[in-house]
Formats: sequence, structure tokens, C-alpha cells
Amino acid sequence: MPATILTPPSEFLAACPKFRILVLGSPESTKQELFTKIFGVDLEKILVDEGFSSGHDIEEQLSLHGQNARLAIHTCLNFGTGDKKAYARVRDFLVSRSTPSTQQEDRIHCIWYCVASEEDRAVSELEEHFFSIGRPSAAPGVPLILVFTKYDEFVSQVQLDWSREAQQQGLSKVAVSHILRDLSAKKFEQEIGRRWDNVLGGTAPRVCVSEGDEDDDARSLEELTEKTLASLRERSVRYAFSTAQRNSAMISTRFAADTASSYFEVDTGHARKLHGIDMRDILPNFFLKAIQLFNLRDPTATLVADPSLLRRALNATFVDSQKALLDECLRRSSTESGSLLLNLTPHERAVLLTQALAGAVLFLHQLADAQWPHDVFLAPYTLTPSMLARQLDTIQRGGGGRAVLEMVEASTVFSECTLPSAVADLIVKAVQRAADRGAGGHHPRHGESRAIVVEDDSELQEISLSFVNDHKAAGDVVLPCGLTILPLT
Repeated sequence: MPATILTPPSEFLAACPKFRILVLGSPESTKQELFTKIFGVDLEKILVDEGFSSGHDIEEQLSLHGQNARLAIHTCLNFGTGDKKAYARVRDFLVSRSTPSTQQEDRIHCIWYCVASEEDRAVSELEEHFFSIGRPSAAPGVPLILVFTKYDEFVSQVQLDWSREAQQQGLSKVAVSHILRDLSAKKFEQEIGRRWDNVLGGTAPRVCVSEGDEDDDARSLEELTEKTLASLRERSVRYAFSTAQRNSAMISTRFAADTASSYFEVDTGHARKLHGIDMRDILPNFFLKAIQLFNLRDPTATLVADPSLLRRALNATFVDSQKALLDECLRRSSTESGSLLLNLTPHERAVLLTQALAGAVLFLHQLADAQWPHDVFLAPYTLTPSMLARQLDTIQRGGGGRAVLEMVEASTVFSECTLPSAVADLIVKAVQRAADRGAGGHHPRHGESRAIVVEDDSELQEISLSFVNDHKAAGDVVLPCGLTILPLT
């Protein structure tokens, strides 16, 4: 099989090189932190506010000043004020971007409709029309996500209304914090969520986003990132979003692993390296594609400036006894006379290739995990040669590389496998285990709960003194443990 089967890295994302999003909001509901923490771009507040003014040209993208070449953001005022001119601009814009002749990169791939959580207002007639008729007719197939911003302010208000009295009744701060999440969520559903659900009719997901620095705030941004990805159907658009987002290193890892799986054949019932292509061609081809997928903040192109970086990343992953074999993979063809690779079985070659691909992904994952998400109030974390060296040292000394090698070697996909996705899943799991080991177990996995852990449940037992009722009423809050919280009167 000729080596030309490998897609050149320069053509890797050609089907959709840029993710294009339309954000409908207002200066009150949509702050620059949303763009900073999801896409890793630092925008001035005045620029964002102007993007949601009544006179803003929707065709004009927000100026990102070269911070994210994989992203285009269009903005317009939402329809909460009943602005018919804004509605007409959005409708015409969506129609013009949805014609059969429109290139994929110029289409709108997703819409975020932003509403501030503390806004106590009815859904406007224009909003009802847009959700039920306007968007489906103007841009069929373009997903919409309803984003309730400033949810942390809503929670703060609930806390003011409830926690003072609760503590007066003997509840500790830990117990109050444990309860507030459930109480705030139920109150939000009663006062705001159901109102919008009646309009949406289940046609669009919604996410409550907080803009603070607590774990709950970070988790809400992760949820928006994941739900945006889940709403996208076309493969090229999903890849475009995975490169544009700078919130979740694990999303980038999943897509890098999916790309890595394309270098394997599973026709024989087990994973094998593509026939006729050397690992010395596969590994650099993949590494340059993976760099694009992670789209790290790297204005000086540090990742591609050092031609030895791939070798250094793999050296940090592999143990000393494998270094000679690794050198053969990067330097020589497996068909050359005297090559150590000639002594390997197809099974062993597949294992070795998977370990090398996972090692490259682990290196980029660790860089992204250190860099993301960005903070609008801190100086940007940009890559430097010394930062790369520190991450390589962390992988080698922290045991992450060994975790990758062991997990791949123990896998059964090389003896029984019918789908390339099994190889991708293996790489993702190996990188996750290695990342956890390198972090010393102190950081939760992406998507896992960061909720408050009560070491002594005696504090929660206090709740039963004044807040448990055997007869549930319509306004009561029932916690997962079965306790019932009576509403304040």
C-alpha cells in the first residue's frame, strides 16, 4: 500500500478549517469570560459589549487579534427586548449562510442564545417565534443551545434568601453548602427553566453557566463545551469545534485518539498497523495533525520549531530498554536489512505503534491541561521551550509514560478487535490514566464530580432536626439522600 495514503498534515482540517458560531445575547448576559474560558481568547469588555449593541453589523466577526485561527464569532443582540430589526438581521444572516453554495467553513455551525439567569422576565414573542419557526426555517440543521449566564449570581441570591435563616437554626456552613446546590437548581427550574422549556419544547439543550472561579463554575463551562460538541452532527464540523475549543484537554485527546486509530487495520479481527507504511512516516504525520487538534496558545510556533520534539516526547514516555527500538521506529524502514523491527511480529508492531501514538497524545494533553482554561484576569499562558522541557520531565519522572506503556501492552485489542474505535478508546484511557498518575491523584478527571465531600456525615444529620418532613408538599426539595427541605415562608 503506497505511502500516499497518509493525508498530509496541511490538508488534515481542510474540509472545515474554522468553527463558526453565532452568539445572541446582550451586554448584561454575555461577558468576555465566556469566550475566554471556552475558546481561550482575551477580548476587551468594550469590544464584547459593542458586539451586542443594536447597531452592530452581524456580518462583522469579533476581532480575535490572531489568538485563535480556528474560530470565528458572530454576535447580535438577542430578542428579549422585542427588537424586530435585530430579528430581521439574524434571520437574513442565517439564510445567507445556509445556501447550498455556501462553503462549510463559512456556514454557521452552532448558535448560543444567551440569557442572564437573574433576569426575571417573560419569554418575548420574537423569542417564541425564533425558537419555533424562525431558526428552523432560516437555518435548518443548525443546532441551538440556550445558555443561562451569570448562574452564580442567581445562586448567590438564593443563598442570601435562605442560608442566614438556616444557620440560625443550627446548620453548619458545610451542610448549607451541600444543600444549596439542590435548592438552587430546583428554584431555577420553578422560576425560570420551566418557562423556557414550554417554548423550546425539548428542541434545544440548555446550560446554566457560572463565571466565577469555583469548581462548580468550571464544571458548568465544561458542560457547555460538551453539549456544544454533542449538538454537532457532521464529522468535519465536530473536528473544527474540537480544535477551536480550549476548555477541555480531554476533548482534544479524544479527537487525537480518533485520528490515531486511522493508522490501523482491523479487517482480520485484531488491530494491526496499516500494511506497507513505516512507523517513521506515521509518527511525524500524526504528531503534526495532533498539534493542530490541540491548538495550543503558541504564538511563536514553539511546537513545530524544534524538529526533535517528537523524539523527545517519545523518549519521555518509553523506558530505557526500549529506546533502541524507538530509535529504529523513527529512523529506519521496517523492511531495511538489519532493522530491529524485522524481528517484531505484527502484534508487537501494533503494540509499539499504539504506545508511541499515545505517548505523543499524552505530551500534548499535559500541555493543554496546564494551559486551559484561560483566565481573563491573568496573563496568558503561552508556550516556551522551557515549559515544554518541564512537561517532558513531568511525564518521565511522574510515571505517566510507564502507565501508557503498561495499559497498551495489556490490552486485548491486538488479539480481538473489529472497530478502529477500540484503538481510539484504548489511547484515551491510557492517556487519562497517565495524566492521573502524573497529577498524583489530586485532580479530578474531566467530567467527574468536584462536589463538596463531607468527611463527617454527622453535620448532615443535623438537617433532620428541622428540615425533614414525612409528608412531601409541592414546594419541598428532596435531596438524593431522601431528606426533604421545606421552603421558607
